[in-house]
Amino acid sequence: MPYSRAGSPRSWPSKTPASASTPPGTGDRPRPSPGQADGSGPVTSVPPSGAAARVCGVLLDHPRWSAFWDKRHGVWRVAEDDPDSDLYAKSSDADIVIGYIQAHA
Repeated sequence: MPYSRAGSPRSWPSKTPASASTPPGTGDRPRPSPGQADGSGPVTSVPPSGAAARVCGVLLDHPRWSAFWDKRHGVWRVAEDDPDSDLYAKSSDADIVIGYIQAHA
């Protein structure tokens, strides 16, 4: 058993939780967004299905681009599939990222 500097034995590692008042298993939950102060409701969002279909249609015509919906931040993220490229855009509006892809393709 490890000893402290004072020479008294102590357990290693400490099994005491950081906060005794926090219920077990709640420390790894995401914090509610500002609009959900009470923690109720979903923390993620989904894009409108029509917007998702439009983005997918553009990607079929532009195979060197990738896009995904960032559900935590509620935005589309698009980037050119080239490690040397700096082309990247994000927006909650699908038409903005579609325009960016088309303008830079």
